[in-house]
Order: sequence, then C-alpha cells, then structure tokens
Amino acid sequence: MLRTLQVLFLSICLLGGVAVAEEQCASTVTEAWDAITQPPNGHYLLQQSTQEDPKDCLKGEVPTGQNKPKANVKMTYKDSNGQWQTNEWEFYMAGPNITASLDSRTLSGTVIFGIKGKCHVTQYSGGGYGLWTHSSLSGSDGGCCESKFGEQTKGETPKKPQEKDCSTK
Repeated sequence: MLRTLQVLFLSICLLGGVAVAEEQCASTVTEAWDAITQPPNGHYLLQQSTQEDPKDCLKGEVPTGQNKPKANVKMTYKDSNGQWQTNEWEFYMAGPNITASLDSRTLSGTVIFGIKGKCHVTQYSGGGYGLWTHSSLSGSDGGCCESKFGEQTKGETPKKPQEKDCSTK
C-alpha cells in the first residue's frame, strides 16, 4: 500500500512538472508585428533554418518609428565572398503572416510561435522553418522557441547561419 502511494505521488509530481513546463512554454506572441518590432531596439538573428540555403549571419534590425502593418527592415548578411551586404526590405504584416518584398522578390511566412521580445519561429511558404532570436537574449530564455523549432523540424538537419564567422558588423 505504501509503495502504491509513493508511485502515485511520484506520478502526480511528474505530470505536474510536465504541465508547468508546457505552461512556461506557452506562446506569448503569434502576431507578426509584435514578433518583428518588439523590443523596439536591437536586431533578430536567424539562429537555425531548414530552408535550403539561408544567408550566412543573417540578421534583421528591429524597425522603429514604423506604422502597422508596414515596416522597412534592414537585413544584413554575409555573401558567398564573405562580404557584408545590407538590403532594406518592405515588410507587410497581417496577424501571424509576413510578406517581405525587395525589388521584384517576395518572400512570405507565418509566425507559428514566439516569446515576445525574445524569439520566434517562422514557417516559410516555400518550405522550411526559421528560429529567430533577439540580440538581447541571454541564458536559456530562448529554450521554448528552440523546443518548438525542434518539434517542427524533427528528423531534419537545420543549418546554423550564425556559426559562419559572424563576429564583425
């Protein structure tokens, strides 16, 4: 009887821990506008991607002084010669959806998970997922986004664009 009570108590504790972990990883933002513009400083870095060829060291500067639903976002990356390139994309955001345009090129995606001001996971319309983290992220703050990204990309080998000698710029 005592052993049964111990097993029951242990089971309840473990299930309670799972519930707390799930609650702690509840998405606080799926609005694209909030994912891209909060906090109102710094930049977002593409940490992991399952897209075919993500740009090395890709980061987007958090736009300030913009009016919803449009924002101009400076995107910086290293080209195939290791040279830094910067382009200003026009973003249009509606709910969780993002459409980004540069000249005649248009990309789109959906924010499927996010922790406001820290990180977000985007699913791209052409296939693949991206894990973006804010430049102020510290410690394990991005763990929930990493977990969600891992769930969505199970069985795939994500690329890590920030591991390409991104230390300058």
